[in-house]
Parts: sequence; C-alpha cells; structure tokens
Amino acid sequence: VWDEWYLALDDGRWGWLAEAQGRFYLTFAHAVTAAIPAPEGLLAGGTVNLGDQGLWMVAEVSQGTFASAEGEIPWAVDLGGSYRFADLNGPNGAFATLDYSEESPLFFVGREIPFEDLKLKLPPSGPPPVPKLKTQGLACPKCAAPLPLRAPDQAQHVVCASCGSLLDASEGRLTYLKSLKQPDPRMFIPLGTDGVLNGIPLTCIGYLLRSCTVEGTRYPWGEYLMLDSHHGFKWLVESDGHWSLAEAMNLGDLRRTGAGGRTIEYKGEHYRAFQHTEAVVEGVYGEFYWKVEQGERVQVTEYVKAPISLAEEIQRQPGGGEEVNWSKSTYLQGSEIWKAFKLKGSPPSPQGIAPHQPNPHWKTARQMGLWMVAAFALLVTALAWEVATHREKLLYKEDYNIFERVPALKALAQGQAPATAPAPAPATDTPPPAAAPENPLEPVFFTEPFEIADGHKNFSVTLNAPVDNNWIGIEGALVSETTGATELFEVASSYYHGSDEDGAWTEGNTSETVYLSSVPPGRYVLRIAPVWDGKLPPVSTFSVELRSGITRWLYGFLAALGILVVPVLAWIRAMAFENRRWQESSFSSSSSGDDD
Repeated sequence: VWDEWYLALDDGRWGWLAEAQGRFYLTFAHAVTAAIPAPEGLLAGGTVNLGDQGLWMVAEVSQGTFASAEGEIPWAVDLGGSYRFADLNGPNGAFATLDYSEESPLFFVGREIPFEDLKLKLPPSGPPPVPKLKTQGLACPKCAAPLPLRAPDQAQHVVCASCGSLLDASEGRLTYLKSLKQPDPRMFIPLGTDGVLNGIPLTCIGYLLRSCTVEGTRYPWGEYLMLDSHHGFKWLVESDGHWSLAEAMNLGDLRRTGAGGRTIEYKGEHYRAFQHTEAVVEGVYGEFYWKVEQGERVQVTEYVKAPISLAEEIQRQPGGGEEVNWSKSTYLQGSEIWKAFKLKGSPPSPQGIAPHQPNPHWKTARQMGLWMVAAFALLVTALAWEVATHREKLLYKEDYNIFERVPALKALAQGQAPATAPAPAPATDTPPPAAAPENPLEPVFFTEPFEIADGHKNFSVTLNAPVDNNWIGIEGALVSETTGATELFEVASSYYHGSDEDGAWTEGNTSETVYLSSVPPGRYVLRIAPVWDGKLPPVSTFSVELRSGITRWLYGFLAALGILVVPVLAWIRAMAFENRRWQESSFSSSSSGDDD
C-alpha cells in the first residue's frame, strides 16, 4: 500500500509526491524518445535503456489497484481498477515509474526526498506534529484481547500476541484471517520497546522468525521491525548472537561487476557474493506494513565487505510480477542494542563468525604493520650508521707454508724420520726442567705485533686453505702484549665432494671466517696453531687474514626476521579468521582469501 499526492508547484509545474513504507518520492511526467518495453519484457533486478532518459535499474514490475481517491485528480479514478507499472531506480536517489494504465505508457521521473526536505507546514486546523509515536488501541476480533497498534496508518497485517490470530488491518479495522501455529520466537526485544539507536528514536512494532536450509541444515534468525519518529522503517537483525541494523537502499546506486555478477560496487566499494539461498518466514509477531504470512519465501543473495552487508531479496507477487529490494546492514555489537533499548541482562554470546563481522585481528595486523615500518626504518638507519662509521680495515695478512716453516713435517713428508726431543736423563735429585720441549709436529706460529687503535670495532679472522676432501683448522688467539689478555677463536676450512645415486654433491668451503668482539686499544699478536687429521697436513700452504670494522649483515637479517615475526603472526591470525568466514560461504571456492 502506498499514497500519492497530486501537487501544484509555484513554478507552474504539476507533480506527484508518493510515500511508501516511510520513504518519499517526488516525480514529474516526462516524454521518452526511446521505445518503452512492455512490462513482460522487464525483469526485477535487471536494467532498461530509455534512450535520452538514461539507463535504469528495474526495482519492481507489478500491478497496482486504486483503493481510494480524494481531492482533484487529473483523470477519472476507477476505484478497484488495476493497472501495470514498473518502478525504476537510478544513481544518487533517482526514481522513475513506467505507468501502463494508458495505451501509450507514461513516464514519471524524479528522486527520493528525505522527509526533512519536505518542510511540511500543516494548516492551523490540522493536528500539530508530535515527536513521539502515539498508539491506537483495538481489540482482537478473535479473542477480544487489546492490540496496541503503533503504526495504524501503515499496518497491513497484525498478529495477536494472545491467541496467535493473523489479522488484516488494511481496511482501517481488524479482520480475522486465520490462526497461526507459532514457533518459539526467541525474542530479545519485546514488542513496543522504545529506544534510541545512532541518535534515531525507534519503536519495535514487529518481529519475524525467518530461516533458510543449506545442505539439510536449518539456520534461523530473527528480524525486528523498527518504526522511527518519521514513520520510516528499519530492521534489527539477530543471528546466532550477531546483530545488524538494516535499512532500505537505492537499487540505482549499485553496479554488478566481476564474473557472473558475483561482485557489487556500491559508492566506490566492492562487495563479494557470500551466499544465495531461499529465506522462509516461520513466525510472525506484531504489526507489519505488508501482508506478510507464514511460509512467505524470497530469494536472498548477500554481498559482504565487513562491517557492511548488502542483501538482495527477490519476491514474486501473488497477482503476477516480481519485486526486488536491497538493504544495507551494518554490523553492531550486542552491547549497543542492550544499551539503546535498556534491555535487562546481557546479550547472547555470538556464535561462529557472521558474514560481515569485522575481523578483530585486522586492527592489530595494521598496527603491527605500522610498527614494522618504523622498526625497519630504524634498522636501516642503524645499518647505514654501521657502514659509515665501521669502515673495514685489513690489520694482518700472511701466507703460511707449513713444510717450509716446520722442517720436521717436511722431513716426514719426504719419508725421513723427524727429529725428536732427546730422551730424558736418568732420575736424579735434580729438579725437572721448567717446560717440556715443543713437539715439532704440532707447530705454533706467532705474528709480528700490530696496533689496534679503535676499541669499538669488531674483528674477523679468515682462513683460506685449498683443501680437497679434507680439512684443516686453526686454534688461535688474539693476545695483548700489554695485559696478556687473550681472545680465543677456532676456525676451520673443509671441502668435500663426490657423487652418489642422486648425482654429484659438494659440502663445505675452502675459505671460512670467524668473528671476534672488540678489544681495548693496544699492541697485539696472533697466536696461530694449525690442526688437522693424520700425521701430515692436507695442504702445504694456507693464509690468515685479520680485519677490523666488519659489518655483520647476518645480524641485520636476523633483526629483520625478528621485526617480521609479530606482524606476520598477526596477519596469519587475520587471514585464518577470513578463512573461517568464507568456509561458510556459498561462493567460498571463488572468494576465499580475497577479502581485504
């Protein structure tokens, strides 16, 4: 049911102001140069091209009936007469109607008008505007129980809370239709409850229990019809403890994109198809602005981009035709509902993940992302400072020919008996010598003294040895000539290669480096003691390098990994949440992992 007023404007134009379900539309008759298609060629949710009048979205194709008329109307009204029409939507609130009541269809175009923009001024004899909704009390024709109607001018069907009778209120009085076997409503907001949500006064006047069945499993939810102070309607939807505020939206602001139309663009944002199902009305409680009944079915397709959900509902009209309605739902916390309507107790705990529930981990992931950027900037600055201030310097480098430096090893390599230490003297009362003679087969080398001027730089000792399927190492020390303090180190070069059933392989390297911490400034020497397996060294020569001011890129890499750990974990948690969300989607195979 809707109302239309014929208006004479001060600029000489004549127009129509329509009010339907609390929304107002102002339209004017316009000529159309393009051919207007027959109503049978229009599909709710589709498009129609009207040439110079542009491309329009078809919101409804149906049949209207004249119920009453009053005042000056520009034609003879046939009360009870019917006509075909199609409502169209365009962007930014544009609205149009194709009227097939005449042989040449009429075209009316305009836009939706906010109630405040009407700036209505009632005549002195008219009733003064009241900020609060008034209630009209009627009695149930079945059980005589009182029925407070909160939208008596718009209510079409009313359900008696006492006897469960479905009543028709379209004729200004209540008419018994039938008795309903109502299921348990699980209603959290009692009918008649007043509240203020997002600054808008609302009154709960109706409740629907709806459900859908997917793969044999029933999924119920509740929808609360809310009447605002301007007699507009909104819906509060509760499903498994998740709440949403749903409002009607303009079909013309939508654009289907993506393969198969699985993406909707709305005001620059893209929403992905989440599910497509058939919704069934199981329970009806309170009063409603249309003739809703148990068993009423609509095809619902939901598109999401948290915290917003867009829902398309396509319903076939009993007298022929079909209507498409779009709603925009915004996710709300249960605590917001309890506070707005001053409900007792606590809201039910949410179960599972709602299609448009905000991902609680994205905020942490984004914060960690900012922290990661700042930490990386600090790390890069530190590395740049390290490179600028710790310039690498070669302090010592020498090649060692083991056989030339150790004659005993050279003799052994040539098959001669190496010189050995003299046999000890017979035991006497003479005390033993202070130190045993050095084993010539285990050589130890000392470098010439060198200066270390900067006590804040680290060091590296590199051993280069051309080993082949063998190894050689150094047990060394950096020794201070001033204090005698030593910095011990070990480094070994090993290189092996061969082949097996999997092919050729190699292992190790002929050049290896060990790093030392900084030491106090002063004069130092290197103690170098080569070690190997067997009697003879695997190579005749090796070289040793000592450098200072080494930039340890490994530490920078490890620091970078440390910086990444927390953001990556936060990102993994956020993606796991999205994965659980899209596992419940009818389009999970194509949409999973794409959200955000």
